[in-house]
Amino acid sequence: MENQKIQFSHSTPVQVRFNDIDIMGHVNNAIHQYYFDYAKMKYFDHMLGTEIDWKKTGIVLANIVIDYFVPIFLEEEIEVLTKINKIGNKSFEIKQKIVNSLTSEIKSESTSTMVCFNYYLRESIAIPQDWKDRFEKFS
Repeated sequence: MENQKIQFSHSTPVQVRFNDIDIMGHVNNAIHQYYFDYAKMKYFDHMLGTEIDWKKTGIVLANIVIDYFVPIFLEEEIEVLTKINKIGNKSFEIKQKIVNSLTSEIKSESTSTMVCFNYYLRESIAIPQDWKDRFEKFS
């Protein structure tokens, strides 16, 4: 696991809840997206360290790809590893992995493209320079 953590700038522990489990006895694939979104929020809280006016300087999801490798079960200890993979002018790519905290087994991987967006103006905007600086520092 230590090798995985070195490659990623942030780790978020996630509790597997009973209602995350489907009829097959493992975490439903749609719940993986919830885990990834939760870890993104924690990543931004940690990385930016300030209150963000998400309507003025928000982000929208433009694309997401999730690869599923092995099931997650109810009693497993898992965490989501997160890092910024690429930085553009208005968008950036986030790479995430859900891993077993004890064995380092990769459960699923996500690559998502996020676009900075001003909800008041309803248009894409440039990534704020202080965000870029922090992305480069933490990635």
